[in-house]
Amino acid sequence: MQKKVCVFGSYKDLGKKEKENIIKLGRLLAEKGFEVVSGGFGGTMEDVSKGAKEAGGKTIGVTYYKWGNFSRAKSGDGPYKKPNKYIDKEIRTKDIFERIDAMMKNSDAFVVLPGGTGTLLELAACLEHINKGLMKPKPIIALGNFWKEALEKLANEPVLSQEARSARNALSCRDLVTFVGTVEEAVAKIFP
Repeated sequence: MQKKVCVFGSYKDLGKKEKENIIKLGRLLAEKGFEVVSGGFGGTMEDVSKGAKEAGGKTIGVTYYKWGNFSRAKSGDGPYKKPNKYIDKEIRTKDIFERIDAMMKNSDAFVVLPGGTGTLLELAACLEHINKGLMKPKPIIALGNFWKEALEKLANEPVLSQEARSARNALSCRDLVTFVGTVEEAVAKIFP
């Protein structure tokens, strides 16, 4: 069965250089044989999906339509009417919490890009589930230093799950995240 890597990131474009790197990330993940999971809409979600498709990979978009039901969303309410054009399979969810749950359940590893409160919520949910033993330990890779300062605050927060402590060699919740500087390092660290 093909392993799936979920990429959390902003609904906004992060700039030309960052866009190229995120497309490259998608391409490298697909070339390694990973299926790419994302939130399915625009910005970094579209960029990583585009890269995966360019390399012949498969993509899953886990969506929810904030501004009403699916039919209203498709008729013009809200910014998104459908997933981006690079999504092979859409998993529709009713709210943000169901969306995050579906992303966690449908992924074997996570790559975290710069983002806003939604990305923070996704990252925190993964950390909480792994820390408390609610989800098997899975690699969490943060690309760049965007989340580093916030996660340093967790350096004194112990990992409660014995399985997570053993599998990730983690004493603190901060240790559950691996920081890397390049997309190549991110892909290499997923399943070394």
